[in-house]
Amino acid sequence: MGSEEDSYQPNVWIPEETLPGFRSFMMEFYWECFAVANDILRAISVGIGLQDESHLIKFHSGHNNQVRLLHYPPLPAAALENEQCARMPAHTDWSSITMLFQDECGGLEVEDIKRPGQFIPATPIKNAIVMNVGDLLQRWSNDNLRSTSHRVTMPPLADRLEGPNRMVRERYSIPYFISPDPTSVIECLPSCTSPNNPSKYLPITQSEYNRIRAMMHYPDKAAEPGSGNVY
Repeated sequence: MGSEEDSYQPNVWIPEETLPGFRSFMMEFYWECFAVANDILRAISVGIGLQDESHLIKFHSGHNNQVRLLHYPPLPAAALENEQCARMPAHTDWSSITMLFQDECGGLEVEDIKRPGQFIPATPIKNAIVMNVGDLLQRWSNDNLRSTSHRVTMPPLADRLEGPNRMVRERYSIPYFISPDPTSVIECLPSCTSPNNPSKYLPITQSEYNRIRAMMHYPDKAAEPGSGNVY
């Protein structure tokens, strides 16, 4: 779900009579999350040494964000333990930042940047939001902030339900992806570069970066004009 002004990927709502108030609630939630995201972007701007604490906010109108309501159904624990399948393989997000709301099930893990290939459980904390750095913030910060590689795998042992099939319990999460506007140019910030640490990335627009990443995952679809965001 995105902004009601998104013409590339317009929202498709269930009938109001099916779930009264759902549409209005979700749009209010969408913009409340964006307000929190602005506070995070402001804090990041200060943290990476920008003189203008609203600098990153200027690239984000809120109309290029997405929120998803995710449900991971129960499945046999052995399938995950034997790596026959994965609830969500390791990946990074294509956004600037991602805010994640998760239930108490567990299973989310983040990669330790000091030990590539080693993952650390992101244990659910009540009323807490998990904030991940996305690919575009990594580019802006010239790798000072690294895009968070994360995956969803086995929950704790206590959550592997008993029974002949030993099913893993279902999981719910709500990621909110904060992305720059399509025409925004992402280039390494002066505060994150120096003669000894030159820019690692060439400037690129959000739409072009999105297109390149989409081509890697969906080569048949990504070439279509106006293919929209895929995170």
